[in-house]
Amino acid sequence: MLLHHSLQFAPSRWKEIRGRLGPGRPQTVTLPGPGHTDEAVIDHEARHYQENRDLFHQHLHAETLFMTGSAKVFRDTARNFFDVARNGPGYVPIHPNYPHFCTELHSNDGILGAAREIHIEYCDLWDS
Repeated sequence: MLLHHSLQFAPSRWKEIRGRLGPGRPQTVTLPGPGHTDEAVIDHEARHYQENRDLFHQHLHAETLFMTGSAKVFRDTARNFFDVARNGPGYVPIHPNYPHFCTELHSNDGILGAAREIHIEYCDLWDS
């Protein structure tokens, strides 16, 4: 779950909140096409400054990964999530011996708070 840090959501309350949720409703989104060029300009050097606060922070509660961060870090990493959402569903059916599509965020990218790496993966079927 991606959350802006200003919401001050306490991931430790997730199990309680999830228990009160109803069935929800399906929603769809339209992603920009492969030729989309409106990408954010990323200042890679600034990420390594000590005062940089634009980091993802991870919390795992009730089998859910929460990633909190600023609008800037969401903007800078959106291409990773779009890549998986855009290419994963088409990739998996034509590669039956490699049934997932993935990307990674690395510690040397300068965007992860305490994690060394985050592996973002699309699978058609998840093992229980």
